[in-house]
Amino acid sequence: MTIDSRKRIDFLLQAGWTPTQIANDLGRNKSTILNEIINRSVLCTKGLGCSNRICAYYDTCTLRFLNRNKELVLRKNTPRCFKDCPEHREATCDYLAVKSHVCNGCEKFKTCPLMKRIYVAEGAQANRESLLHDSRTGIHPSDADIKSMNEVLSPCILKGQSVRNVIVNNPDKFKGISERTVYDYIAGGLFDAKRGDLPEACGRRQRRKRKETKSKAKCRVGRDYKTFIEFCRANNVTEWTELDTVIGKVGGKVLFTMFLPGNIMIAFLREKKNTTTCTRLFNELWKLAGPDLFQKLFFVILTDNGTEFSDAEMIENFRPDPEHNPTKIAPRGIHLFYCDAYCSSQKPHVEREHREERRILTHGVSFDTLTQDDINLVCSHVASYTRGVLDNRTPYDTFVEKFGADGKAFLDKLGIVRIPGNEVTLDPMLLGAKFKRRADMVIFKKNGVSKPKNAAPDAE
Repeated sequence: MTIDSRKRIDFLLQAGWTPTQIANDLGRNKSTILNEIINRSVLCTKGLGCSNRICAYYDTCTLRFLNRNKELVLRKNTPRCFKDCPEHREATCDYLAVKSHVCNGCEKFKTCPLMKRIYVAEGAQANRESLLHDSRTGIHPSDADIKSMNEVLSPCILKGQSVRNVIVNNPDKFKGISERTVYDYIAGGLFDAKRGDLPEACGRRQRRKRKETKSKAKCRVGRDYKTFIEFCRANNVTEWTELDTVIGKVGGKVLFTMFLPGNIMIAFLREKKNTTTCTRLFNELWKLAGPDLFQKLFFVILTDNGTEFSDAEMIENFRPDPEHNPTKIAPRGIHLFYCDAYCSSQKPHVEREHREERRILTHGVSFDTLTQDDINLVCSHVASYTRGVLDNRTPYDTFVEKFGADGKAFLDKLGIVRIPGNEVTLDPMLLGAKFKRRADMVIFKKNGVSKPKNAAPDAE
């Protein structure tokens, strides 16, 4: 199906046509049109919760409570009564179930308080293009499959066996996976056994091929940059959160950075840069911010194609009861999208904020000696530095102004505070004289200068 066909579907849906009528117009099967509309439509939050009629029990509700004047009043007559109501159930829409499965052309679209689905031609085309491209790249087995193969493969490799021999003796573990693919998995670092453990591997020149080591290679399907643009357009989204990582030295501690709506950046120091670390971080933020503020801060997330962000499902969802029901997941109400490859300019805000952060955390200096308190101090000074683009205000002030007391409480929990203007320090000396000396030595080395004769020793 071409973009012109999708634009025709979009136009006819807006005109109120049914899928059967659209199928006849385009000369297609009804099932084809239905699958296209259902699978390529996007969620729309316009007007969500604007009325208490979002509750299925609104007309029959008789719950009452005492107001401030000690008067017994109907609960449904208070604003947003459904937010903390134990009996709330979201109403269903007959138009979605019977008419066309999307809200295009609905007369009640502007006043409807329910979650909506709309079909946008450009977004549908972007979704299809991402499916064609991203579904054919990367590593497709699940984490459980990788673990199962690793339990058999790695011990045998360390005993001197070849990959071919392991596959022949364990066909059930490697069903549908070729020998060449297993070598690629090993080179990508997915198993305990490494390339150097393979017989004769170190005697051969490694193939010049860029490895895709994502354990969830299809994470970009329906989440690419074009889909992000169309989603923001459909939901009137003008601010979003941008994610990135910052390294000190390769193999050491890393920073997970987040540029939030309100123009402030927060950062978290972690031991490893992987999907598990990332999902645990979002679980911590979910508890720290609370569902309401979390959804405001992370409703739309844009990040790069780093492997640490590849588990999109567990960022968008969480396990409400991991101890008693570890398989059950619930949505957080957020949406994750990815930039195009090698296009960091598509998330310019977090990249720009890294420039201020790097004035303290000099590129090339290890983070291994730092603590989260040190990173909080860095974020506090960077957030207290006035910006011309913010009308000479600080990111801290604009964030608190946007999110009020809840936003300030969130920053307090993170350990980010407002620094007086004259005390703001954007220099490695902020983290101590020893860190300053290490930063100076990195700069000298980059410029081809050996340690100056008058440089202070590294000892404390």
